[in-house]
Amino acid sequence: MAADLNNEKLIARYLLGDLPEEQQVAIEDRAFGDKDYLALVTAVENDLIDEYVRNELSATERQQFETRFLASAERRKRVEFAKAFARVPVAAPERIVISEPAKWSWRDSLYAFISGLNPAAKFAVVAVMLLLLVGGAWLLTETLRLRSQLTQLQAQNQAQQNDLQKQVEAERRRNEELNARLTQEKQQREQSDESLRQLSETGDATNPPPRPVIAALTLLPGLSRGGGEKPTLSMPENARVVRLQIGIDPDEPYKTFAVELRTVAGRQVWTRENLTARTRGRARAVSLTLPASALKSGDYELRLSGRQEGGASEDVGFYYFDVKKR
Repeated sequence: MAADLNNEKLIARYLLGDLPEEQQVAIEDRAFGDKDYLALVTAVENDLIDEYVRNELSATERQQFETRFLASAERRKRVEFAKAFARVPVAAPERIVISEPAKWSWRDSLYAFISGLNPAAKFAVVAVMLLLLVGGAWLLTETLRLRSQLTQLQAQNQAQQNDLQKQVEAERRRNEELNARLTQEKQQREQSDESLRQLSETGDATNPPPRPVIAALTLLPGLSRGGGEKPTLSMPENARVVRLQIGIDPDEPYKTFAVELRTVAGRQVWTRENLTARTRGRARAVSLTLPASALKSGDYELRLSGRQEGGASEDVGFYYFDVKKR
């Protein structure tokens, strides 16, 4: 069941900091948009000051008042004024008739006090009360404004933390991809070295091994995937090594190159980096050597990229060819 925000006791608990966060926010939001409700909050605030000065608060309420309410310099000034106000002597009426005991509220006491003052004093008291009322309203409004700014700053900080976390996650995935590529390239290099070692160890000292069968193919730039007749690599069954000569434009400025060989279906077959180009006359080519066992009959796509000095890479060209084993 929702609490009655117009209840003066509930407002007094809010001023003493004795309400849950949800109800405090509800009171502040209403006071921020309802001038009449703001005036009610200010009136209850004046009641608390009056009860504190007259020592009518309980021990717990007095401690809450001094801890929470007096934390503001503006409110401390108002309390000091109320204390001084309470010490002002009031002229006793010539005749006091008490018909029966009655308990006066603070409003009745204030009215009786003001009625006993001369016109100049009445004007001064009213002016001070108006000043206190306006000051209290300003203080509450400023508190609400600062709370709103704090909420916005917290939201901005959370958004920045989310962006930073996304960047860290993206960098982590990139490092994992690089590590995977390095591992794969290492395995391919080991496989190639192992194939060459086995070739060198085949045979014995009296019968030197036959030279390994090498299948070679030259790839020229400018051939599109579907245009023209693709070159064909005819690979004998006993071929142990495949050597590809990848022609490039003599004016290409790159010093090192990287090769990625895939099937036309997208399966990666071989990768190699830090390759250099050799120049013969006006022709330049990049050589790629790989085990023949890595290639099966079918269509292949070779991607050649150049490495700049800063580490960035750019595509140099794509080459397409067929493999046929015989």
